[in-house]
Amino acid sequence: MAKRSVIGLSPLDIARSDETSGLPIFAPASHGMLRIDCQIADDTIVSATPLLGSMHRGAEKLFESRDYRQVIGLANRHEWLSAFSGEVGVAQLLETALGIEVPEAAQWLRTFLLEFNRVTSHLAFLAGFPWENNDLTKNLRASRELWVNHYQLYTGSRMHPMLTRIGGLTHAPQASWLEDVTQLCFDTAAIVLETNWELLLTPFTGIGVLPKSEALDQAISGPVARASGYAIDARENAIGVKYQELESFAVVLQTGGDVRSRLLQLVDEVTVSLAMISELIEPCIKRVDEEVNVLLPKVVRVPEGSYEHSIETPLGIASWFLVSRNDKLPYRLKLRPASLHTVLALSTVLKNSQRNDFDAIIASMPFVSGDADR
Repeated sequence: MAKRSVIGLSPLDIARSDETSGLPIFAPASHGMLRIDCQIADDTIVSATPLLGSMHRGAEKLFESRDYRQVIGLANRHEWLSAFSGEVGVAQLLETALGIEVPEAAQWLRTFLLEFNRVTSHLAFLAGFPWENNDLTKNLRASRELWVNHYQLYTGSRMHPMLTRIGGLTHAPQASWLEDVTQLCFDTAAIVLETNWELLLTPFTGIGVLPKSEALDQAISGPVARASGYAIDARENAIGVKYQELESFAVVLQTGGDVRSRLLQLVDEVTVSLAMISELIEPCIKRVDEEVNVLLPKVVRVPEGSYEHSIETPLGIASWFLVSRNDKLPYRLKLRPASLHTVLALSTVLKNSQRNDFDAIIASMPFVSGDADR
């Protein structure tokens, strides 16, 4: 007979859970209050239901009580491991609605920073996986720390940059800051290239499978979808950024849809992002003295109508929907976050898996609880 067990993803969530995961406290999946309601029979998970709602913060109603400049400060609070993508996503929505052309320098720098954030986000999920090799975990965490510390030198913040403005950026970095990123790329590439990922991940083959058909049916995007062979990436058709001008841009795919494939997908995407960042350094340095924003009126009003925009974040496609009544506040502003569908897909990947594979499966599905539970 199956036994019910509510499993808290955070090791600190024991007070309201029957048991907790064995994930380390720094694993992104454990950042929040998400729990999984499982039915377990003979150590096999018969069913699994994510319990959402504990972190609900009413973000979409807060959007509607802020002016458009202030909305950017809220938009970067959701996918907090890559907050810059939240800023850019809503800024691009408004720029399209207002007919604003973002300066060339800002477009190059936005592309650079989006990929910078992709590296820091993916490194966090790679470091949070329950590797048996403790040295690998330490190296991944140390590498990410170097990136985040360097990010702080430019933005003043480790997580919430507040760099984006409607029409561009607050300011450009110094050329020396951009030059120093080359060494970060070398350091991280060394870890990626020197690690035998296949050897480490072979034991996870066939575990926690998300077939391509399920990825399509459940509207999965980002690295989870691409690890199932679903070639969806909004960067291919992105506006206001420079992906189409980069020789190193590529959409990489795995096909297994299992834990092994999802981790290899993150590794492959880090490798491609490092190549793009290296290619972007020179064109960004050339433009650090150019204008990176436009002059806006004192009060920003979006013409009446409905507007939509999507952006590829490190965790998948985040979509914005705005209804304006020509006021300085949005009448309605809705966010479809990438993490929500990934969290809901946990029911599929956990079903019929072994209880002792629970941590590895959860850690292989990159999501941020606050993004799903906005």
